[in-house]
Amino acid sequence: MKVKETDDPIYGKCVLITNNRIQAAVTVDVGPRIIDFGFCGDENLLYQDVEQKYKIPLSDTGNGKAGFFHPYGGHRLWITPERSAAALSPDDSPVVYSILADGVSFTPPKRKTADIQLGFEIMMGEGASDIMIVHTAENCSKSVKTCGLWPITMLKGGGLAIVPQSEDRSEPRRPNRAVIFWPGTDIRDRRITYGNRFIAIRHIKGESIPLKIGCNDVPGWVGYVGKKNTLVKRFVFNSQAAYPDFGCSCEVRLEPDFAEIDSFSPLYRMEPGEKIKYVENISIYHTEHAEIMDSEDGIDAYFNSLA
Repeated sequence: MKVKETDDPIYGKCVLITNNRIQAAVTVDVGPRIIDFGFCGDENLLYQDVEQKYKIPLSDTGNGKAGFFHPYGGHRLWITPERSAAALSPDDSPVVYSILADGVSFTPPKRKTADIQLGFEIMMGEGASDIMIVHTAENCSKSVKTCGLWPITMLKGGGLAIVPQSEDRSEPRRPNRAVIFWPGTDIRDRRITYGNRFIAIRHIKGESIPLKIGCNDVPGWVGYVGKKNTLVKRFVFNSQAAYPDFGCSCEVRLEPDFAEIDSFSPLYRMEPGEKIKYVENISIYHTEHAEIMDSEDGIDAYFNSLA
């Protein structure tokens, strides 16, 4: 693994992590955000909000003035509930990073309007085509907090998101599949294909009709298939734990310019000074034989070939 500082014309100082097969660039003038991720010399799979089209208005940015939260694009860490101060406090300040034996850690300054300190560590093995991201949240307040970790990955448009469904039939009298819809989402939207084993959500560039759905992703992964490369997020689902948004451990959101795939940790009760962790593995592959994905058997065969 090699680590070096670079200057991005849009995002300023970044830290580039590479093993000569894949690379990840993380902003440290703001954020942090994994703003670039892909094979070396190949396309960046992540969406960059260069024009800041998707900024979120804030009534108070910590100095008594209104402002904005800037997603910037790429991969970031939020926490649930979504409208909490920790989630929506601006993270526009420089980030401290440390090079570790097996990775790099990124810690933004504690935000004035938030009692939760967020950060993450990226680990990349030699010759690997995946990264492990250890997301952390620390309760810096003097009171108990209830929250969950929410890693968000914004991807370039034009791909196909695949969310697996539970196939466990051991308890036929108990429900084991839930699909949750957000306001404005049409359950008959032509971009959604429902199956018994998978839900497929296709991004159509420029389509402005709202679409966001979530589910209890028991298998613990979600994929995004593009023309050149496929990305898979893997995580651990805990069937005994409580999750946000009516039990969602995975959500997919489409905007005109990008597709967003999110996973969620369970909800935690955090004592003062307590820190929680949540791990994602993000793998990338060269897209091959994606034409078989017009059926559930084809989807199953394609993703099994990536394992």
